[in-house]
Amino acid sequence: MENNLNERKKIAMFSIHSDPLASLGSQESGGQNVYVHYLAEELEKFGWAVDIFTRWDSQHKKQIAYITKHSRVIHLKGGPVRYVPKFDLIPLLPELFNNFQAFINFQNPYQLFHGHYWDGGWMALESCKRFDKPFVQNFHSLGMIRMETEKKFLKNEEEKDYFVKRLNIENEIIKRASTIISLSETEKQNLNRFYGCPIEKITVIPGGVNLKRFRPIEKEKALQITNLSNNDFIVLFVGRLEWRKGIGTLISATRLLKGEIPNLKTIIVGGKIYGKQKNMKDFKEYQRLSEKTKEEGVKDIIQFLGRVDNGQLPFFYSAADVLVIPSYYEPFGLVVLEGMAAKIPVVASNVGGLSTTIKDGETGLLFEPRNALSLKEKIFLLYKSGELIHNLVENGYNEVIKHYSWKNIAYKIQEIYKSFLSNESPSPNRFKPEHSSERE
Repeated sequence: MENNLNERKKIAMFSIHSDPLASLGSQESGGQNVYVHYLAEELEKFGWAVDIFTRWDSQHKKQIAYITKHSRVIHLKGGPVRYVPKFDLIPLLPELFNNFQAFINFQNPYQLFHGHYWDGGWMALESCKRFDKPFVQNFHSLGMIRMETEKKFLKNEEEKDYFVKRLNIENEIIKRASTIISLSETEKQNLNRFYGCPIEKITVIPGGVNLKRFRPIEKEKALQITNLSNNDFIVLFVGRLEWRKGIGTLISATRLLKGEIPNLKTIIVGGKIYGKQKNMKDFKEYQRLSEKTKEEGVKDIIQFLGRVDNGQLPFFYSAADVLVIPSYYEPFGLVVLEGMAAKIPVVASNVGGLSTTIKDGETGLLFEPRNALSLKEKIFLLYKSGELIHNLVENGYNEVIKHYSWKNIAYKIQEIYKSFLSNESPSPNRFKPEHSSERE
């Protein structure tokens, strides 16, 4: 393996709205941040040098920051140096691309471009046009599915103009990308069905989990560190405070369980909702959800913790009795893997990537999305059956160890990179998951 930066093959990744060094649990910060961060970290071990370009959204951030010796994050100016919702990023993309070109002095040092989400995909697409190099794309979320989900559950079309522009960008990315990496079989089928993307252009490679960080921890220790009670039956949610995450369904299910599970406690982790630096979009959703807890009569047993430090998060998994992922739309769901790695039983909506990551009744339980009664029944089933919990957590843990280490994921992705650099045409069959029990 090469140790000299100049001898390493260089990749430019674009993750515009999602800084891989951002604190987790607030708006625009979640699974994509984690994915890009750990992918770059592991790619370095295979001999790659990765520059990740993201939008400069805070005066407190340096222009260049390092993840590892050969993996760095480069902040590009695009509009004001502050948080801007991803819905408002489209007019800023040309400025971001010009600043990317200026950063590299208009001389391309990269062998390949890798776009993440539609905004990063636009940057990779323009780089491909400008410098005539291969272009790999991860969508992480599809505009068409997101739009249809909003129509179904929110009953409004306030963001119609945004989605029209986003879908146009996504369609152009699909036409021009050298290959598309899909996080799940469901996303692959959606790309083919709704965008007409040829099946042979898509390779399914899931997300991964940091097996050093997320691991089984003694429950007594976890409870002590999280200041939670051993007398409570703890239902845990981890994620952003966003309508599509389905927290309202969890609140309603908590009401249905209130009389059946003594000492029930529902813990909501996520959202930058406290202090002077709180995110107002997070805070607005928190206020809506908090009001719902009052309406449902469960305000006393639901606790919003806000954003939790990354190092503390594993202790919350191990302190909980059940992890719930009640999303209305979820392209993959890295939280599922974190829960499985921590040996906590998982209950999740039967949607998107969740429906393929979880083997229902074997590695977790699936319930009907936005159906509080269905969710309540699954949680109560776990409350009543220690044997079921034991089987789910053992099977889930073994599944994660076998298939989902970041080392394994990065290996498959770098094999795709290598196929383009050697002018080979990638075949989806070449990148089937390697079975490995190695820890990161």
